[in-house]
Amino acid sequence: MGREALMNAIRSTARSLGIVDIGVANAEAWETDGLVGTIIPENEHPSSMLEGSRSVIVIGIPVSRAILATAPSSYYSEHYRTINSMLDHASQRIAMELEIEGHTAAFVSRDGYQGIEGLRKNASSFFSHRHAAYLAGMGTFGISNMLITKKNGPRMRFTSVITTAELPYGGPLKEGLCTECMRCVSECPQNAVVPEGYPTGITQKQRCVEYSAILRSKGCSPCGRCIFVCPVGEDINGHLPADETIKHIQTYIK
Repeated sequence: MGREALMNAIRSTARSLGIVDIGVANAEAWETDGLVGTIIPENEHPSSMLEGSRSVIVIGIPVSRAILATAPSSYYSEHYRTINSMLDHASQRIAMELEIEGHTAAFVSRDGYQGIEGLRKNASSFFSHRHAAYLAGMGTFGISNMLITKKNGPRMRFTSVITTAELPYGGPLKEGLCTECMRCVSECPQNAVVPEGYPTGITQKQRCVEYSAILRSKGCSPCGRCIFVCPVGEDINGHLPADETIKHIQTYIK
């Protein structure tokens, strides 16, 4: 199967599993890109994760802004977990389809750590999906250090499939999408988001982790406020729950 035919088959499989966005990054870009090459350590590059890798497929599912409006809440927490589960299932299925076509493929789960305790030990994953999505041309980094997309702003979850298959790939967007409005900075309840902007300004991850631990004890982790207030994205004009309903939903915690 040729590159384009294989890519079309991957898109079809992804869409049947509820995947909205899909992109491909050149596995060599981790060594050549000025931003990613200096931030991501070599043992977290695709070439280290899978010898002979040539492409990294990145799949994404948007976070519902209507549900996110209630965050932190058990409603958003369940939505977040469901998206994660869908991403893991879809990326594993795509990897299996690539294996059937004779290519080696390995999916990387949406989180490369084990819960809050894992984050306390290592504040980052062993493979960065947001940097993979950046290299695939799916978005650019914002002040919050999150990847901002044209359609959904930072309200996206990603996972990746590393493969030896050679696929048509994209590249980083030439213009940034962040408006530098600083809403993510002012909205953060832990003052974890710094105003300098990525990669100069790095979010104080441990502050996020400890706040997530508090929210987890109440059954409503993660926080989600910084991605909700971001004004970028076509979804920004969508309808939201009534204020009274949001307050009501937020009472359903431990």
